[in-house]
Amino acid sequence: MGKKCLFYVVLLSVALMAGSCRRAVEKVGRKIRFEGIERVERQGLTGAEVVVRIENGSAYRLTLASAQIGIFYGEALVGTLVLSDPVELDRRTTAEVSTRWRLRISDPLALYVMIRRVKAGEFGQIALSCSLEGRGGPAPVKFSREKMPLSDFLNTFGLSIQAVENYLK
Repeated sequence: MGKKCLFYVVLLSVALMAGSCRRAVEKVGRKIRFEGIERVERQGLTGAEVVVRIENGSAYRLTLASAQIGIFYGEALVGTLVLSDPVELDRRTTAEVSTRWRLRISDPLALYVMIRRVKAGEFGQIALSCSLEGRGGPAPVKFSREKMPLSDFLNTFGLSIQAVENYLK
């Protein structure tokens, strides 16, 4: 469940990869659109390949060099999702982008509790922290958030907890 949310964070970071001027970021951000998750394939016990469809209507090649997402259940760090390989998207392109992730489990007991709660439909105590680095054309971009509630994170992309539940079925 947390792996899927991570990919939305990655997409947010790609949308923020523009110049340092606030208006330029907003203008470019309107030209970058997440269209959806095409597929998720597990790779071993702690890996996943996620293919997403993104539209980059901007004049910049977008690069996500590194990304980490901390998954919290309450105050416990359950694990960290780490982007395995850099991701790029050419300018003025709509494409399927393949991303590879690894989960580093920090607290197996907290992971077990979180999985049980998610299966019961209880998402209230899940939060995400993220740290992303990349480029939007000539401008380097660094983005981070600390313990953002899952529902707030999903709202950023126009999604809901119900959409995640449907996706997990």
